Amino acid sequence: MKNKALIYVLLAGGAIVLLSMKKKKPGYKIIVPEPQKITAEQFAKPSLIQKAAPVAKTIFSLFKRKPKLTAQQQATAAALSKGSILRGVGQFPDMC
Repeated sequence: MKNKALIYVLLAGGAIVLLSMKKKKPGYKIIVPEPQKITAEQFAKPSLIQKAAPVAKTIFSLFKRKPKLTAQQQATAAALSKGSILRGVGQFPDMC
């Protein structure tokens, strides 16, 4: 008799646990307004950001600082601009 009562208590406890794990619905709603319809002319018209982008690029390029080059970097840049071949460590001419 005690075994049957223990089984009933365990079954009832399991049922309560399963029912309590049931997902709850959120208590709020998200309201999304209807999308606005625009014409083809309004779609093709450039926005303010698109109009201001070229102006901003030129302004930023004026204030951009150029990094100062060391003597070695200046020599390398001069040699590269002349089109000469720079030979570094591990680059040997062909002797064959």
